[in-house]
Amino acid sequence: MSSLPHTVTASAVEAQKDVTLREPSPQFTNGEIPVQDDKKGEKKKKRSGRSGAKKRGTGFEGNYSVSFRARPPGGCDIDSVVAWVLWVYLQLTLLRLSEFYCDPPVTPDEYDQEKNVIYPPHRSFVDRIEEAVQRFRARRRMDSDRDNLFSRYLFLGGIDTTARQFQGTRNLGHDTLDEATKANIREMTADDVIHRGGGASYDHRFYNPNYPEHWDVDFAGVAAGFLSEQLVKFAGPAVDDYGMGVEVVSHFLKYIDHHDVCPEYAEDIKNAQKICREALEQVPAIAKLLELLPGQFNTAARKLFCKVDRGIFGFNTYINSSDQDLDEKGARRIFGVTLAVLLRPVGTPVIPDSDMTVIDTAERSYEVCKISTANDEPRAKYKAINEYLALSKEIEPCGSMAVRPIVIQTGWDNGQVAEVSVDCPEEIFILEEGLLQFLKVGMKMVLEICTLKCGIKFIKNIKEILPTFHTFLPQELMFGYKEPVLSNRPAPSVYNPDNAAAEDVLNSIPIGDPEY
Repeated sequence: MSSLPHTVTASAVEAQKDVTLREPSPQFTNGEIPVQDDKKGEKKKKRSGRSGAKKRGTGFEGNYSVSFRARPPGGCDIDSVVAWVLWVYLQLTLLRLSEFYCDPPVTPDEYDQEKNVIYPPHRSFVDRIEEAVQRFRARRRMDSDRDNLFSRYLFLGGIDTTARQFQGTRNLGHDTLDEATKANIREMTADDVIHRGGGASYDHRFYNPNYPEHWDVDFAGVAAGFLSEQLVKFAGPAVDDYGMGVEVVSHFLKYIDHHDVCPEYAEDIKNAQKICREALEQVPAIAKLLELLPGQFNTAARKLFCKVDRGIFGFNTYINSSDQDLDEKGARRIFGVTLAVLLRPVGTPVIPDSDMTVIDTAERSYEVCKISTANDEPRAKYKAINEYLALSKEIEPCGSMAVRPIVIQTGWDNGQVAEVSVDCPEEIFILEEGLLQFLKVGMKMVLEICTLKCGIKFIKNIKEILPTFHTFLPQELMFGYKEPVLSNRPAPSVYNPDNAAAEDVLNSIPIGDPEY
């Protein structure tokens, strides 16, 4: 944190001096080790014109990545090897010392200024966090994608990120620029602001310290809402784009933690960073689950007991490639073997065919409560059956997941849906162990399930899978919101649906205007 800035800085400087004394010739840039030029005798040609722009880091290089060449610089003599080993040791030492890879250690002067001037405890939280947001964006060279993601994250937290017109440095006079400091220029040109006005200038979309009744300071809640709702919609199935969004949020949280912006919310910030780490683990797992579910057993049950729904356009609404590859004989074998191994002890009467009919199909929301994998005895049975049948595609060992019904908030009006009781009994679904390894207790799922007359339930379709930290924030509904404006024109109706559009076109035509 901020309590040991002098120690970290001094260690880094001393280590750099030590490496410079031992090997003064190599110049290390961006973690690269230069290779010695073999053409020592040749004269370097003088470059004409302006030199190229210096390559600057973005601040998102990611966890202080270090690249190593296959051999040390300057050949393989002992001095070069020692210098190379010391340089590698320096990089690894800095990597271990700094928990905040996105920001270099602060100097003593910067630390004193931040502690006593910029982020002192007596300064209001609104001023401190606004200053931190503006400084973070100024110190990071964000591309358009990262900039858009960061703006959406701030908007979800109630900060206005709308681009203000005529606020660039080009519109500031030379006298203003000469007299203003860097902090003044950043404040005049920044787009990230927290509203403080009242009365007619009060905007309901953003946080205002004068109207705090509908807002709370919750770093973990905003991170959970952004990573589980907004970022999933923005990134779609692209895991790389999702990782970019998590990286932006994580770096911002590390920045405000490293600079000790709001120590009163230190625990909340750590919880938000924990959510970022969980997001990088759970979202790829969810993507894999959506690819593999409903699994071998549920696909076999669907093949046997569900009629093909052709839909309004004549296409199958749920049959996929796994159903087409599975014939009815194979489906009966998979379904029967799994029931015999997991649910029916030896000597139990066979379930009659009359009880193997679907009596209910419904779409419900669940939360995973318990995951049970098969023990050694069922695995041995599966292995023996597969060896006996000698199938080209083996029957996969299955376990089970226990779920309980819940209500998932999505922003749609679900006032007619009754609240689910906490004491609601759990339901059991059979899944292959290859799928259970991607599940985690607390994940939310929207499933279309079928219930057989004998009481067995299976999954027909998977609508949605949400991570354990899923949170819906009301601010989600404010994306694209516009204040209503009074209008004298009649509203569209079933008798004249194009009334408003036609009037707009007619009113925009300058009939009788001599200038046209």
